[in-house]
Amino acid sequence: MREKHKEFTGSPVVFAEKVLGMKPFPYQARLLEDTSKRIVAVWGRQSGKTTTIAMKAIYFADTNPKVTVLITAPSLRQSMIMFDRIAAFVFSSAYLRNKVVRATRTLIHFENGSRIIALPCSEHMLRGYTANMIILDEASWIPEEVITQILFPMLTTTRGYAIFLSTPWDKNHFFYRAFVNPNYSVHKVKSEECPLVTNEFLEEMRENMTREAYLMEYEAEFVEALNSYFPQDLIRKCVELAQKLGLEIHPHLEQDFPEGEYYAGLDFGKLQDYSVLAVVKVEDNTIRLFYLHEFPLETPYASVIGHLVKANEKFQLNKVLVDQTGVGEPVLEEIRSQGVDCVEGVKFTVQTKEDLLSGLKIAMEQGRLAIPYHRQLCTQINEQQYAYSKSGHLQFSHPDKSHDDMLWALALACAATKTEPAPKLWVVSR
Repeated sequence: MREKHKEFTGSPVVFAEKVLGMKPFPYQARLLEDTSKRIVAVWGRQSGKTTTIAMKAIYFADTNPKVTVLITAPSLRQSMIMFDRIAAFVFSSAYLRNKVVRATRTLIHFENGSRIIALPCSEHMLRGYTANMIILDEASWIPEEVITQILFPMLTTTRGYAIFLSTPWDKNHFFYRAFVNPNYSVHKVKSEECPLVTNEFLEEMRENMTREAYLMEYEAEFVEALNSYFPQDLIRKCVELAQKLGLEIHPHLEQDFPEGEYYAGLDFGKLQDYSVLAVVKVEDNTIRLFYLHEFPLETPYASVIGHLVKANEKFQLNKVLVDQTGVGEPVLEEIRSQGVDCVEGVKFTVQTKEDLLSGLKIAMEQGRLAIPYHRQLCTQINEQQYAYSKSGHLQFSHPDKSHDDMLWALALACAATKTEPAPKLWVVSR
């Protein structure tokens, strides 16, 4: 079997076809064949960047003995998306599967001494490695100091490769500067270039997304609305704080949680909106987003309340602020009757919205809010737009084709952490 495949190892494209069973599209082939030491891939959604880099990583590890390929991303979950694609390729190929001497959830070790390892963007976990190839997935969200002070030094003695791939975010970051750096090999691919992405699909996305979101996600453009209340770089700093703290959003309630001061915000969905529950933890003067759950559309209020009751049992919540706009006092009474005594209702008005989002922004600017990487949440925060009324008050809105339910749940949870009593102006039920 190995003799049979020797002829395939000279070209990564042939290797992809004959060993991995994939026929790369032309733009994928260009990236596979690129031997540059510094590569930037800015590709639209569904264009196959994860698959392409996975193939490139496997080819490199198979054809170069005793090398280390390190995959990192803003969170372990994100790193595992790339690693799982690699593992699927390896273990579906008899040629590669027979070369594996050890495999764990985050490591594949080949008999030629080469390794592929997935790690989260954690300074503690990354330090100490020497690498021959580093793959930075969602590189727009990896702190610059991690890139320059931890990841690049791994390549010093190996003269290795660094591959940066991401959908665009803000321009005040290493990833954008690498994108415009003439010394880096840049691959920009719009989603429409992928033969598997239909015009009908793209038109559907265009109709259901804001202009800025569509340009970033599907045309690989670095853009931002001028009247965004929360700038992209401010949001990214909150994500970077979470990375420094080793914080990730917990995906479900069926586990044990550490003791602490927990607070929650619940935004009830109305008509086409989603209900969202956010739980934060206050520790060392920081507010840490710990749990975030978006309910499917049309989830009955009774099911949402039941989920909140379960969350209260798990976290022993100190306070819960609930958007009471449109749901009335009976919903609050039902929550209390189920044992959640710490709930307070808030009616959204121009003033309460200003108070909630201004308070959230202050916490972000002061470096006290840690938000684990969650692309949908970050997008909702950034899409919140503002204008001034004649009286000088801030007025907020989200563009058509977008949602802000996660944002308001987070804002309510952060407001719940305040020790001073909430203004009578906007707490309508205690």
